[in-house]
Amino acid sequence: MLAPMVMSSARLYGSPARVLCEDCGFLWYGATAVHGLSIIGHCPRCGGSLHFRDEPNGSSDVVAGAVDEMLDPAKVLGTPQSWDR
Repeated sequence: MLAPMVMSSARLYGSPARVLCEDCGFLWYGATAVHGLSIIGHCPRCGGSLHFRDEPNGSSDVVAGAVDEMLDPAKVLGTPQSWDR
C-alpha cells in the first residue's frame, strides 16, 4: 500500500527514502535521521514500526539495550525546524 508513496518520493527527491514508518507512511531521507531513528526504534510521529531501506549501522540488539525507553525523540533527532519559526 505504501509502495507508490516510496516510488513517488524517489522521483521528487532524486533518491528513495532511507526510512519508512509502516504505520503513518512518513519518510526520512538523511543519514542523521537514520541514525537517530535506529536509536529510538519507533516512529517519533505516531509510535509505529520503522522499515529501514538499508540495515542501520550496528546491531539493533546492542542499540535497543542501550536506550532509555522514555528518551525524548527530540534529544536524539533535535527539535523540528518548524519550532524555530
